[in-house]
Amino acid sequence: MFENGIIFDISKDLYYVKTENGNYMSKARGVFRKQKFSPMVGDNVKIEIFDDNTAYIVEVFERKNEILRPPVVNVDQAIVVFSLKNPEISYKIIDRYIMYYEIMNVPIILCLNKCDLIGEELEREFKSIYEKLGYKIIFNSVNLDNKKLFEELCGDKISVITGPSGVGKSTILNYLNPNYNIWVGEISNKTKRGKHTTRSATLYEIFENSFIIDTAGFTSLDITKFIENESQIRDAFIEFKYNLECKFSDCKHINEPSCYVKNELENGNISKSRYDSYLFYLNEYLKNRRY
Repeated sequence: MFENGIIFDISKDLYYVKTENGNYMSKARGVFRKQKFSPMVGDNVKIEIFDDNTAYIVEVFERKNEILRPPVVNVDQAIVVFSLKNPEISYKIIDRYIMYYEIMNVPIILCLNKCDLIGEELEREFKSIYEKLGYKIIFNSVNLDNKKLFEELCGDKISVITGPSGVGKSTILNYLNPNYNIWVGEISNKTKRGKHTTRSATLYEIFENSFIIDTAGFTSLDITKFIENESQIRDAFIEFKYNLECKFSDCKHINEPSCYVKNELENGNISKSRYDSYLFYLNEYLKNRRY
């Protein structure tokens, strides 16, 4: 008997596959090893089920994308969670996450957690930077009931929930579906970071046919591992997309004359914090590329 399903967890050489008729612990056929191909969490697969209820993956269907961290495929969107208080986070770190998923071509939702700890002025400042760029924003806290909003945004999708340690990612997942009881690490008083983080990529079915992957943070992610050229950094800052209006088609928006981006920056139409992040990551990439 054959069934189609999705890999929701992996443990060594065992693949856990969800189908319409149940979940199966499966192995992969030897042909995959010969091809040096490994099924991944998020893969849509065909499995063969035998009378003793053992199952084997016989086919992996075409992937629409693949991201490196966490190692997962067929992602529909990334929910980037962060807090501006406890732990405090810089706009530069937020922009690192945004840049990563823009380069991976994964749509982004920004979730500002613990928003009960910040003032209206800080919330307005954040919105003035990111809302006008077209990113969906969720303002979340223990005092707000956003379950329906999350259900609408995550319906029939595979979502990655990501962000620095200690910002409340697992708490959000427990709130959305307490049945999973994902362990929540306390915040270290010394570092203000989570003592424990989620280490593996697992699809949690938070709502019916709606999966979320809880991931570890990557504030120290080496961008040279997923960036092929510096233009990817430039294009990841979506407010720079009008660079065709610059005098030079390969304008880096630094010292070139007749630069549209620099003019927009001077006129206040492009955020200085975003532009500073761009320069920081461009310089980081160029520096690392030399070694």
